[in-house]
Amino acid sequence: MNTDRQTSFYEAEIPQASRELSEFRLSPAYEPPFQIIRRRIIDDFFEGKLTIDATIVIRVGELEETEAARGVGVVNALDTALRKALLKYFPSVATIKVTETYTHGSGESTEAEVISVKKFSDGTQAWTTMAKSSDAVEASWKSLVDGYEWCIYTETLKARRAAENPRLSRR
Repeated sequence: MNTDRQTSFYEAEIPQASRELSEFRLSPAYEPPFQIIRRRIIDDFFEGKLTIDATIVIRVGELEETEAARGVGVVNALDTALRKALLKYFPSVATIKVTETYTHGSGESTEAEVISVKKFSDGTQAWTTMAKSSDAVEASWKSLVDGYEWCIYTETLKARRAAENPRLSRR
């Protein structure tokens, strides 16, 4: 990648969902809809094939939920386990799909900064998240979690506003 294209990628505007989520998180009143307690990834060979297993522990309110899943890669396994855990508390997650994902690293070593972008859709709206890390899996994981968190939190805000003002629910 030439230097001009590389620079323009890193100077790209932060997607709206990532910007909004950052603003929400700065508010003293913000309570995340869920928290990641821990995650574990195991890559192994089973019957001659690479196998990726992920285990996720989340907290919703005072409740903890543990789920595990197998995937075709690290991020797919993490996504599948996270979705399974979130679905128990947020049924609307069933309609959320990652429609596009890409990761870009820049630098001359394996320690280069990586940007991961995820595009999501729930069939009605679309949103995009972006995260940076020196670790490709961590950047991808952060952009994935942010996409679910943004959608769940904005749905919660809409429901709260509609409950506070029933006239809004008719719009």
